[in-house]
Amino acid sequence: MNEEIDDLEFFQQDFTTASEWEIFTARLEEIFHEWKLPFVSLGGKLNRNQLSHCDWDFCEELVNFADVELQIARYTAKLDDVNEEEKPEKEEESRQCQAFVDLMALENDFSILDEKADTDLHPIARWYGLRDFVLVIPTKQSITNESQIRILLSSVHIAVAESNCEVPVFVQVLERSHCVYLGVCEFQSTRLSFDIVHLQATPPPFKYLSGLLDMFKGKIGVQYEDPVSVSVRLNYSLQRFGSTAHTSKWFSSFANNPLDFDDEDSDKEDQEKFSVLPFGVMCDPVVELVLYCLWPHVADNVVIDSQTYSDFDPLLSPKWSLRARFEPLPACFLAEALKEYLQMLENRTTLSDLLGGAFTNTGAAFDSNPLDLLTETKLPSLTSVLPTLSRRESAKERQKNTGPIKDDQLMKMLYYLFPDAQETSQHPYEIPETETENPLKIKSAAPDSLIHRLSTLLALCYEYFGGLKAMAHLWVEFAQEMRYRVERCIQIPG
Repeated sequence: MNEEIDDLEFFQQDFTTASEWEIFTARLEEIFHEWKLPFVSLGGKLNRNQLSHCDWDFCEELVNFADVELQIARYTAKLDDVNEEEKPEKEEESRQCQAFVDLMALENDFSILDEKADTDLHPIARWYGLRDFVLVIPTKQSITNESQIRILLSSVHIAVAESNCEVPVFVQVLERSHCVYLGVCEFQSTRLSFDIVHLQATPPPFKYLSGLLDMFKGKIGVQYEDPVSVSVRLNYSLQRFGSTAHTSKWFSSFANNPLDFDDEDSDKEDQEKFSVLPFGVMCDPVVELVLYCLWPHVADNVVIDSQTYSDFDPLLSPKWSLRARFEPLPACFLAEALKEYLQMLENRTTLSDLLGGAFTNTGAAFDSNPLDLLTETKLPSLTSVLPTLSRRESAKERQKNTGPIKDDQLMKMLYYLFPDAQETSQHPYEIPETETENPLKIKSAAPDSLIHRLSTLLALCYEYFGGLKAMAHLWVEFAQEMRYRVERCIQIPG
């Protein structure tokens, strides 16, 4: 008799104990109540591309179901600029669901596809145009078992029904890269299911509007007589601009040969060469151009789109829009040149270290000072005032102390800075009349002034004629001429 009692106790089970499935469903209901999803107020009407431009709020909770860890996340768009006038009254609010209103918003059919939309805008917001939704996502392994998917969906359906949640809830299934989301939204006596079918290849009929309309009418389940309103947008992407060889040549022409002083006709263009800093980019800053051709709200009995004929000609589209994608940080010649030029402010290298004692003591390292030629027509020779290298110095020693800038290039630079040294100057100073002093303006040198030309030449010397030594070489020659003019009370041009 005792053995029979023991056998009966062995098979007894307490059905009042909550199972893991019931605990998970109850936890979902608690989260929905904590986030106040049953009491979501109805917002105003969405504007065009508003979901693509606005910021999004994000909150999450971690829940364990059996041996699977799930992330419950809510995405809410920050729509601060929604007009208060467009918000419906309280009576209407009690009879409408926010998700249903967003799904039927005609201005929200398509979202833009730019950098921000591709990274920040969730696929569900881009596909359905929802401003508020909840996601159930496995944190570690993807849910691929069909029975597990059904159990998880049934839990979501029960939690949504019991908590009166009016916000759509989606479950991510299969591989994450496939972006397959199954969802549900309930409001009063209406249930809306969001289903996705993932196909390895698109069936030929579904590549055209006629096949999609047949599938749409078949899914309704009742005979549909009225015409269907359709919005169509065709996207065209352009990633190659012109000939590749021509483009690369255009980008690299200035970098390889920015200033050519050896041409016979270069004197006519010296002023342009001296006053233009390197400009351009090392690669095309425009990565892609995207053209959108839109046909908004067209009746299906007005247009034809099939395998044999299509009315969706891009040239006949009533609305075009174009977007450009750029390189985030393209390498630019001007930015790099100015950045390196400004770094010289912190340089503490002396002229003697850069050019040697011969330059700093005499101002030049040539048999004849280039400034002698510069001032020969109007002024006495600089050799009468400043000491020069001994003419007994050997040619080998003179070659050793030659600066990085060639004689002819240096003379052109000096004539550009001091055009009054030539009888017929090719580039005199043309300084515009000074305006009234404005304290809000940036303090800078006047355009085409001496300081303006000197700054440009120093930047060019550093970039293309030998770096810091070329800058020092030009500075020594400039300082020597300025010293001579100050001591002789000669007017300084520009």
